[in-house]
Amino acid sequence: MIRRMEIATDLPSVAELIYDTDKYLFPFLFGAREKALPILQALVRLDGNSFSHRHIWCDVEADQVRGILIGYDHRTIDERAETADFRAVLPLWDQFTLFFKYLILKPFMDKSDVTGLYIQNVCVAAEARGRGIGTGLIRHFCGLHPRDCFLDVELGNRQALALYERLGFQIMAEKTVFLPGLGSYRMVRRHAT
Repeated sequence: MIRRMEIATDLPSVAELIYDTDKYLFPFLFGAREKALPILQALVRLDGNSFSHRHIWCDVEADQVRGILIGYDHRTIDERAETADFRAVLPLWDQFTLFFKYLILKPFMDKSDVTGLYIQNVCVAAEARGRGIGTGLIRHFCGLHPRDCFLDVELGNRQALALYERLGFQIMAEKTVFLPGLGSYRMVRRHAT
């Protein structure tokens, strides 16, 4: 069953899946798993940031979260509110270093070319992969919102790239950053009018 995230029951699983979405990005941004998970949980609880529970869809079976999708219109995220949320959950030193990490990742994080909805994260639990859960989440989200949908996929993630292409997404740009091995394809699935 696909449904909106429920903070009371889903929070630990959702935070773990967010962290597992990208093996390079989340350790770079938030540190090791044991440090990052409480930060991600705190961000998910809040309303003003892109990781907010308001943007999270879950695939759930027998009360277990098997997969997540975070999606939203990035133009509705208030930059001041997002900054306030990050300040509320990060220690001062981490706020300072996160500023410089964002400068490094700016080409990757820039969404100025995204004119529709943005799928920020899709992750399926390791034990549930290969069952169409990610496909179902993407189809559900895109079906709810008859607009163009955008997402990014790591340059080396051929399996995810093939999945997104099967779902009608096309590469529109390549985004690179100054760190070895990091970069992505920006993809779009145009809504037929």
